[in-house]
Amino acid sequence: MRHRRTRVGSLALAAVLGLSPLAAVPPASADGQVTEVALPVPDVAPVGLAAGPSGTLWYAANAGGIGRVGADGKVTEFKIGENSQGQVGVPDAMTAASDGALWFTDMSYSVPRVGRVNPANGAATLFELPVTGAVNFANAQVNGIAPGPDGSVWITGGYAGTIGRVDPAGNVTAYATGLSPYAVTVGPDQAVWFTDTSGRIGRLDPATGQVTSYDTPFTFQGYPGMGDITSGPDGKVWFTQPGVSRIGSIDPATGEVAEYATPRPDSDPTGIVARDGRLWFTEAAASNIGSLDPSTGEIAEYPLPATLSAPTRIVNGPGGHLWFTEPGRGLIGHFDPASPPSGTSHPAVPAGAPGSSPTPAARFQNQCAVESLCQSQVTTGGDVKIGTFRQSLPSGAIRITGSLGAPDETGDFVLDPPVVGQQLISKQVEVPGGLIGQFPLIGPILGKSPAAMWDVNRLTISQTLAGKVHAYLTDTGLGVRVPLNVHLNNQLLGTTCVIGPINASLPTDFLAGSPNGDPHLGFVPAAVSLEAPIEVPAARGCGPFGMLDGVINQLMGLPSPASQNSMKLTGVLNLGNGINAGNTPQSLASGPVAAKLRQIIKSGKTPRKTAKAPTPAPKKATYKVKARR
Repeated sequence: MRHRRTRVGSLALAAVLGLSPLAAVPPASADGQVTEVALPVPDVAPVGLAAGPSGTLWYAANAGGIGRVGADGKVTEFKIGENSQGQVGVPDAMTAASDGALWFTDMSYSVPRVGRVNPANGAATLFELPVTGAVNFANAQVNGIAPGPDGSVWITGGYAGTIGRVDPAGNVTAYATGLSPYAVTVGPDQAVWFTDTSGRIGRLDPATGQVTSYDTPFTFQGYPGMGDITSGPDGKVWFTQPGVSRIGSIDPATGEVAEYATPRPDSDPTGIVARDGRLWFTEAAASNIGSLDPSTGEIAEYPLPATLSAPTRIVNGPGGHLWFTEPGRGLIGHFDPASPPSGTSHPAVPAGAPGSSPTPAARFQNQCAVESLCQSQVTTGGDVKIGTFRQSLPSGAIRITGSLGAPDETGDFVLDPPVVGQQLISKQVEVPGGLIGQFPLIGPILGKSPAAMWDVNRLTISQTLAGKVHAYLTDTGLGVRVPLNVHLNNQLLGTTCVIGPINASLPTDFLAGSPNGDPHLGFVPAAVSLEAPIEVPAARGCGPFGMLDGVINQLMGLPSPASQNSMKLTGVLNLGNGINAGNTPQSLASGPVAAKLRQIIKSGKTPRKTAKAPTPAPKKATYKVKARR
């Protein structure tokens, strides 16, 4: 019997979050057959997917909002309104309803909800699901979604053990299942079929509320026990079994279950869709797409352009192509199933321990050694105030990556540099108006004059680390202490004009309330923010022999006390186990504080393995919920 995958993240260094970028991954291809679309910030973990009107493809991102890939390949992203607790959501699965609207699930711990999206403008109408009553969605983590009748959708209530139907008017019908549903579909018999986290298959009769569960040969084995589910071309219902790397089917007429092992061991098949008489599925731990012929059980596997893509869900989409999400690299991919990728399929990411479940992984995890706690953080916006100087930071301005090392003489953890790549990557950010734009009173006017366009006036800022990054515990999680040098880059100032070190102590606020991601990811994504005062020293090294230090300090009001300066930033933090077996870190986190961090990080609620129980008596409840924006 396989062990559950350890879902490790680390509130670790969430604070540095305001510091980090990596340019979006450029479109790639494998033998010219796979096209990949890069998201503006790859770290947001795109998971859900649905085909929209006019050749569009829509996606949901755990640490972002929702987005649209246009027929021209252009990506447009849309924010989702906060829930009633003032927190952002965790968008997960998507589907297109019968009336053309797009729907998505929000797997937030605190407020379970679904959203209905107008594809014309991306505006979302949000429905918060009932958490009290005879049958409800308390602690649900809503994952799966599928189209129902008359523009409604079916959803899974996960830990609440509920299946629900929601219509555009906010009418909700909740059915008790006695299980822990993950994905859902309408079967060829018009019943509602769903996968259960323990490895069972469930069937709900909407007319009576009767639920029937079916064991599989691998019930209670592997984690997650089940993945997506769909109606097949042969009158059967097909599903993935990520924890044991199998594709399964069940005959609605007889309840007979058949299973097929993937050729690549530990490949972690996750998403599944029917197309042209075959079943197509993603292999999240192996970065392959697979297809299965239901008449023979024969499986073929096709490699994606790169490993550590972690392909998750797959749908039929624009252009007659199969489209899929690649949260491991922040991509949306697609190809023509008549001409699938060629070449040898990729092997799976090595399991965390012998006999453990398959483990998908993202690209950033390969930057850290095996067994270390790895984190990568990137800014998505915000601003910095230093004296009289203010600067907005664009999305992706700063990225910091590394693993949580042992405490040093300060008693705090050290963020060790990655074993592959740089610890801090900072883009040069253009300062509007350049140097002359910083003059008091007249700067804003001069900054728009023709002189502001001269190269000698052009001013950019960038950051470097001025020492070790430390992590410390807070009441809600983790904070970080970051020593930064801010570089003023200008022809007159030369290459040594620096403000620093600025010793920033930055607590982190998880915008969704706690770190939380789809259980099929091998890492934990989180939208975060930080806001902290910072004491700023005088500038130095500006101009030949520092001759312009005084000018810069006067222009910017430096040095400046913490009460006059601030960092207000938003970003995305990704946490996971390091997987790079070819490198050994200088230190690994250990001891009671590290143990507490791992506990904080665990994201709390692991899917439960429900005991074998008799089929529950039909039980349902109906509600009317208010729409929100």
